[in-house]
Amino acid sequence: MAQTPQNVLITGCSSGFGEVTARTLAAAGHHVFATMRDLAGRNAEAAERLRAWASEHGGRLDVVEMDVAADGSVNAAVEAIMASGAQIDVVVNNAGIAAMGPIEAFDIEQMQALYNVNVFGPLRVDKAVLPSMRARRSGLLIHVSSTLGRVLPGRGGLYPASKWAVEGLAESLAYEIKPFGVDLAILEPGAFPTTATARGLRAANADIAGEYAALAPPRLGSQPVSDDYVLPDLQDVADAIARLIDLPQGQRPLRTVVGPIFTEGIPEYNAEYERVRAHLREVLQRPDQAVTWVQTRR
Repeated sequence: MAQTPQNVLITGCSSGFGEVTARTLAAAGHHVFATMRDLAGRNAEAAERLRAWASEHGGRLDVVEMDVAADGSVNAAVEAIMASGAQIDVVVNNAGIAAMGPIEAFDIEQMQALYNVNVFGPLRVDKAVLPSMRARRSGLLIHVSSTLGRVLPGRGGLYPASKWAVEGLAESLAYEIKPFGVDLAILEPGAFPTTATARGLRAANADIAGEYAALAPPRLGSQPVSDDYVLPDLQDVADAIARLIDLPQGQRPLRTVVGPIFTEGIPEYNAEYERVRAHLREVLQRPDQAVTWVQTRR
């Protein structure tokens, strides 16, 4: 059970990490607000599945309509939760969409749509909850990124690029909100078997995509596996989120890597990054590193 029950808002709970995390945190005693878009349409079955689970297991789990791509939807959902008397202690920014195809083959409109969900979506939710968290001097924002947001093993793409943007924005925000007593943690899952890829965005220009595919090297990890191969478990991500929530305020790591595939070496990469960052901060205190040409406007 959770050390201290929290009110947790989770985005993208119709499937995958979001759905498993919602059940896991509710089972641990947290009050979960599981959000997803289109409750009366495409996600009606997913919403009912979570409600049925909560009824059967006695978990405090409310399904809430939220489209992270729309300001009005995000603000309305957060306001409704707070109007019910529940402060939001934790946000898990999980909603996202994948993309398949070379960057050149995507329309600019497609790129904007993906960034609107993957990059600006978490920021919309953060901006909606931060005023109350800052006022209380407590809270936790968790951004579900990807190890593709840190290292490209070969080809990149639109999805990894969006996760690099998420990493930079989340880390910047983490430093800014720390003085207010609000923590931000970045979770970096490796490769997991979710429906995200199958439901992802496909490049609009098939001809350009075909030209790239004709010269593309074999996909990594495409070789046959042994009969005793075990798929990565989505529960590992949910458990990592639960552990972050249980850690004391101010003691949560900025980045946490999860999973057995496409994670080797990345915790060490993150540790070296922190070492270089700390060193650079020290160097910037030297007189020869002073930025003397910046003047304040009057």
